Amino acid sequence: MFKTRWAVAARVLSSAFTRLLLAALTVILIVACSAPPPESQTAPFYSTEVSGLDYGRGIHMLDTEAHLRGLEDFKGSVAILFFGFTSCPDVCPTTLAKLKAVRTNLEKDAERIQVVLISVDPERDSAAKLRNYVKSFDPSFIGLRPEPAALKSVLKEFRAIAEKAPSIETPDLYTVDHSGAVYIYDRSNHLKLITQYDFKVSELTADLSRLIRE
Repeated sequence: MFKTRWAVAARVLSSAFTRLLLAALTVILIVACSAPPPESQTAPFYSTEVSGLDYGRGIHMLDTEAHLRGLEDFKGSVAILFFGFTSCPDVCPTTLAKLKAVRTNLEKDAERIQVVLISVDPERDSAAKLRNYVKSFDPSFIGLRPEPAALKSVLKEFRAIAEKAPSIETPDLYTVDHSGAVYIYDRSNHLKLITQYDFKVSELTADLSRLIRE
């Protein structure tokens, strides 16, 4: 009789423990299923991600083939815009060379990006000079040449600056100090990323590869 009561009590305790264990496992499974796995969480871009900025909207400039161009012409591609000029001694050629390297890294996806240089020195950068300059880095690169009188409004649209810096030795000669920002638009034609001219090729390649697939 005594053993029977202990047996019954043991079965009751075992049953209760089993129910508690099942309940705990159920809670764990619910939490695990509701939380996304770490690998599915989106990593940040290397470049600075922006949203809600409409830089460059409504601005149109002639390219080196005398075609009027606006941001809408690059819809469907990842467009990379920056300011520069053909007489630039360092930043501009370095940026173009690095963008060429990025395009090489992208291999077959390179056709889905468009690099655009906007001249900050349209008085000296003729269409032919600008065309030869950008295409010496890559035949796919495009140069845009705003009218000299319109340059200030173009810069304002991109919150950029450009100032002539006359040579001390030869006042008639000058260089142009300008913003080094690189503006990156996604395939839907929205400004998505901003980086600087000193970007790393490997990091920008990763950013563009990701944008191409979004």
